[in-house]
Amino acid sequence: MEGYQSFAVTVQGGSHIKSETVCQDFSNFLNDDSVSITVVADGHGDSSCFRSDRGAMYAVNCAIKGIQQFVEEHEALFKQGVFKKHDPPSHRELEKLIHEKLIKQTVASWNMLVMTDCQKNPFTEQELEKVSEKYRKRYDKDNPEYKDGKYVNKAYGTSLIAAAITPWYWFAFHIGDGRFSVLYKDGKGDQPVPWDPKCYLNVTTSICDDDILDRGEEGVRTFLSLHTDKEPPVAFFLCSDGIDDNYPADEKENALHLYRLYREIAVTFAEDGYDSTCGEDGKSGQIKDLANEFATKGKGDDTSLAGIVNIEELKKVAPEWKKNMEAAEAKRKKDKADADEKAKEEAEARKKADEEAAARKAKREAEKEAEKETKAETEENAKEGVPVKAEADVEVKAEPEKKDAEAAKEETGTTTETKEAINQYNRQPEPQNAQNVNIEA
Repeated sequence: MEGYQSFAVTVQGGSHIKSETVCQDFSNFLNDDSVSITVVADGHGDSSCFRSDRGAMYAVNCAIKGIQQFVEEHEALFKQGVFKKHDPPSHRELEKLIHEKLIKQTVASWNMLVMTDCQKNPFTEQELEKVSEKYRKRYDKDNPEYKDGKYVNKAYGTSLIAAAITPWYWFAFHIGDGRFSVLYKDGKGDQPVPWDPKCYLNVTTSICDDDILDRGEEGVRTFLSLHTDKEPPVAFFLCSDGIDDNYPADEKENALHLYRLYREIAVTFAEDGYDSTCGEDGKSGQIKDLANEFATKGKGDDTSLAGIVNIEELKKVAPEWKKNMEAAEAKRKKDKADADEKAKEEAEARKKADEEAAARKAKREAEKEAEKETKAETEENAKEGVPVKAEADVEVKAEPEKKDAEAAKEETGTTTETKEAINQYNRQPEPQNAQNVNIEA
């Protein structure tokens, strides 16, 4: 579609290369005048899904063909000349058409391709070697249910993410795990298709589920937006879990990491152009190098990264995005440095507290040990008849007696001195009476 270009890259995971397991991811895209489409499928790694690589390829091809036909069939509803014959479908009407026609057709086409492939290429003994006993019985060619095709599609199980934009609307639908994200002009990211809560660890919803079309939004989750309601995103991104599993499991944290990655990719498209970023074929270039990094140095799973970008619009916003990204990166580094410093201080404080606690504990243990030794010595002396506390008692008692003796001595000395003074006074001659003295002239 004018203004938008699609791309899609898939790389075999390092772990699959080591185990000689085929790449179970598949992706592809389509660009024409009326629509830009990109699709990713991640075939299940369970031993019972031994043809999931083919299932992923069939799912992607069915989705692209189905979307292209759907857009062409309903294009006339939006294209109107001077003489208006009818109103274009409303949001609700178009959403209903996507569910009842496009998605049902895509799933039905996939099941038909799977059955055809199995009829032409029956399951081999080599394929069934690692299959559980339960599915080995189900896949047995003599099993009536197998002949009816009841369990055949399980061997081809896969997830599926598809997105498309036309001159009038854009939409996406999603089965299973993986992530679908968009970026708007202001740089804000969103994941408009609700996450499937049934997808966790190695469990996922699958296109091969018997009731996939009966569960409504719990089976196939969708999103639709008319351009008259809201300006479309400037970039769409789809990825298999080979990418999003490398980020935190928390949904919000995971999304923030993906938005940061996708902004960098979007700026690269704006600065380096389409051919340099994803190759002339839309399946190579820097995008493939990035996918290969995730596939070999990340979790090692098969990795798919696809998208739709409006390069002209990205050129307008890229400088501001880049400025904000650099500021955000500087803040992240500062916050990390502050957090590291705080963690270091807390670790040192904990270490000091632990050392002090250990010292207190050692002191208490030493005191208890000393107490224990003293008690043992006392008990031993008691057994031998030694009055351990006698000396202490004598010493304690002698102290007040000593003080009493010194006090008595002081008192005795004072009495003796007093008596001596009195005696001296008494020995002095008595003075003559002045009145009896005759003074002659």
